[in-house]
Amino acid sequence: MTKLQKQMFIIIGILFVIVFSMAASISIAKNVEPDKLIVQYKTLQDTKIPESMNDVSIVYFTDLQYGKFENKKRANKLFDKIEHLDPDIIIFGGDLFDESCQMDQEDIDYITNKLSKINAPLGKFCVLGEKDEANNDIVRSILNQSQFEILENETILLSNQKSDGITLSALSNTPDPSKITAADTQYNLLVTHMPDTLTNEELSTKSISLALCGHSHGTQITFPILGGYKSIAGAKSLNRSRAKKLSFPYIISSGVGCTHTNLRFMAKPEIYYFMLQSK
Repeated sequence: MTKLQKQMFIIIGILFVIVFSMAASISIAKNVEPDKLIVQYKTLQDTKIPESMNDVSIVYFTDLQYGKFENKKRANKLFDKIEHLDPDIIIFGGDLFDESCQMDQEDIDYITNKLSKINAPLGKFCVLGEKDEANNDIVRSILNQSQFEILENETILLSNQKSDGITLSALSNTPDPSKITAADTQYNLLVTHMPDTLTNEELSTKSISLALCGHSHGTQITFPILGGYKSIAGAKSLNRSRAKKLSFPYIISSGVGCTHTNLRFMAKPEIYYFMLQSK
């Protein structure tokens, strides 16, 4: 084999690997990851968590986007997983339907039935996403019928049949941080839909133990080294590809459903399971 032939062989081999890798990545993004719902298990241990809340479990999920891509098969998988986790508290982070979904009564009845069947003895809570506001009356009706308490710029107490507990603060898409009233002595979870809300400077003066948000779907497609393929309004200054050091820890969930395109790559759909532990 001549030197030129060796070089051509190497070049062809490299091109083959590149083409094969791209084809495999596209196949994974289309056929694997959108259906690969995972559970992120985390223990929240803190001296501010009272003993009465020891071993209390919380499931957090966001961005269901039911409709064009998130069909009954995928949604059933989600709700079956939540039922198996059997949480004490459930928190939904917004965007019940996809913006392209033309909701009919069958869709409304299906989602209402599934949300109603979630058993969370210590409470079912949610914030609204921007897509929920586009169908405001319908979404509010579904959530109310499903026994979800819609939180908007407020702080409430989560307890386990005792006078103490932890607090849950919520900020809407028109946030008012002045409504966060958790004391420094309390463990305070903050939930909001859009990550950029967390960059509000007023929040640095608030007692926040952990913040939860979603909205960006982890950009759905994340390229190695390059990061997310695009940023969207509400997640431009803070997203999984662009982290910031804030005065409190935060989690940006990649959500459950797909929007705009039925693809996910290095951004698997996920829900979170938190176990509270008194320290």
